[in-house]
Amino acid sequence: MSQQPSLGDFARHAKRGFFWRALGVYVLGSWIALQVVDVLVSSFGLPEWFPGFALALLVIGLPIILATAIVQQGLAGGVPGGKAPGDPGAEGTAAAAVPEPPSTNVAAGTGSLDRPTTRPPKLYRLLTWKNAITGGVLAFALWGVLATLWLGSTRWIAGDGGETANGLGDDALKAIAVLPFDNLSSDTENAHFADGIHEDVLTQLSKIADLTVISRTSVLAYRETALGMSEIAGELGVGSILEGSVRRSGDNVRITAQLIDARTDEHLWADNFDRALTAANVFAIQTEIAQQIAAALRATLSPQEASRIARRPTDDLTAYDLYIRGREVYQTYTPEDNDEAIRLFREVLEIDPDYAEAWAGIADAFGQRVLLFGYAMEWADSARTYAQKAIELAPEVAAGYKALALTYSVEAKYERSLEANLQAVARDPNHHGATNNIGVDYARKGQHDEALRWYKRSTRLNPTTFGPANVAATYAVLGDFERADRVYAEQVDVDGNSGPTRAVYGTIIELHRGDLAAAVGMMERWRAESENQTWYLAFDALIALADHDPSRALAITDRLAETAPGANPWAWYHLQTARAYATYLAGDSEVGTRLLEVQARDLQQRLDAGADHAAFIWEIGAIHAALGRREEALDFAERSRAAGFQAAQRYYAEFDPMMDSVRDDPRFQTLVEDSRREIAEMRQRVEHEEIAAGER
Repeated sequence: MSQQPSLGDFARHAKRGFFWRALGVYVLGSWIALQVVDVLVSSFGLPEWFPGFALALLVIGLPIILATAIVQQGLAGGVPGGKAPGDPGAEGTAAAAVPEPPSTNVAAGTGSLDRPTTRPPKLYRLLTWKNAITGGVLAFALWGVLATLWLGSTRWIAGDGGETANGLGDDALKAIAVLPFDNLSSDTENAHFADGIHEDVLTQLSKIADLTVISRTSVLAYRETALGMSEIAGELGVGSILEGSVRRSGDNVRITAQLIDARTDEHLWADNFDRALTAANVFAIQTEIAQQIAAALRATLSPQEASRIARRPTDDLTAYDLYIRGREVYQTYTPEDNDEAIRLFREVLEIDPDYAEAWAGIADAFGQRVLLFGYAMEWADSARTYAQKAIELAPEVAAGYKALALTYSVEAKYERSLEANLQAVARDPNHHGATNNIGVDYARKGQHDEALRWYKRSTRLNPTTFGPANVAATYAVLGDFERADRVYAEQVDVDGNSGPTRAVYGTIIELHRGDLAAAVGMMERWRAESENQTWYLAFDALIALADHDPSRALAITDRLAETAPGANPWAWYHLQTARAYATYLAGDSEVGTRLLEVQARDLQQRLDAGADHAAFIWEIGAIHAALGRREEALDFAERSRAAGFQAAQRYYAEFDPMMDSVRDDPRFQTLVEDSRREIAEMRQRVEHEEIAAGER
């Protein structure tokens, strides 16, 4: 009759080494399994209870594994009843107790490696390594089936593979939109204070590289909306939404905030902050909100990032109040509000001369005077001085570097602009303005594939302004008109974008397509809404020249010469060049020639002073071509291409009237073909990257 195992048998075998080895291996294997589970949960958006379920399975398996270890140790010792050879009370000698070795004829199906030929008791037949491993595999197969069913159910809800109800997986929780904070103050004049708190909280979060933070410009559209959280998240491409309110009353302030999983409407975090109204407390609240949100989203927060979000820009509440007023009006980008922003920022500096962001604000406003409003280049010098002061005061703040980059961009020093913008993004990875401008810098260098990468990143952060327009235009430059048209129709030619934006970018696409008539029509479509906009008018003058309408070009340039003498339509010819050539074509060749000569000298002086814009070299060549100097024109055209200016763009290759005298020259044709080949190579690189990323 078989002897059944006893508790004493288990205790004796638990003291033997095999038991402890089995325990150690199981604990190590369990730790590895939990790490794998954690990765799967974070990668596929599984619920938080899934790791706990896996841990429960491992806990249940532990006594089974230990019992199996004891039983198998006992069998190895030779006693079906559990007594190993040499144990006190073992019956017979070791030689007599050891059963026949197991059959190894596995191929024939006649034996088993874990079953002795002597039939052990039922418990010993159950507690085998084969059964233990099979049970473990089945347990985790159950975990996998549940995970698959959960993922499948969310995909069914979303109607889209791998995504949740709003089209976003769990990774998207780290993509966050901070909706405008409600102003709960009884005094409506405090609305700007609530807006300032909102923007600063957004900016604090923006400094965390592990988060994707949608820009303020894009979230303002949802200030008063009937859309649900899931709908907002779907439109902005985020998984979490922060909303809050600000109540300013006397000497106190109350700020509330709550973080919501937009897929499920689950509250991930919420808190109230009641403090005395001081600058120190306002900034402390902003820091605490950023820290707690980072923790709630399990975002990595580096020591440098923690230091940046803990910084206090000023200790004076009045200076802070004036600063957020100035920042608000600056962002309207009108000449009047730009002047008002400068006045407010100067008031800030009278109170607190060390307020770095106010120095950067003035630098930005000075730069915009030149870039958007046609002021003389001398304002760029002042802008650079203010930006450098901001950096000197706060070298870890992105605002100074972004303002400095704008200054260099205005001066056509794009290598320096790129360096400064990269410094800004290093300090604020979600700075959509600097991110977009990095794309501009690369485009000016002729690296349109690299520019497109940054424009896409900018669009991810700020899907409602220049990012999509630059993406559409760059696809057109690369000759991918299907994508250019789609982005333009879906994100540029929409309500909310200004007439100049829709007109200019639509025209760029049509020119690169080779349809001058469509380009002219695009400008006419938005003329009534745009004729007070400097950059639209400067662009319209160039289109008039391409359309062989020098009278209209001259009328526009004369008007701009009075109101905005420094107007520059970006990479195309300066206002002075367009005006000089329009004068030349209109019949006053002597005056036109003199003006063209002056402009060529001015451009050369800017190159000598450090400007590195290849379009300037091309523009000098175009002036030579307009004056009939073919060889000089071709020399400058070839130099410009070597510097990164692809003359294959349709405007210059086919429509620019200034290049008429050299268009049929073999050197020019070779230049065009070489440039088109470079463009085609960039397009292929973009296509390969987008295929690899699943975008095609």
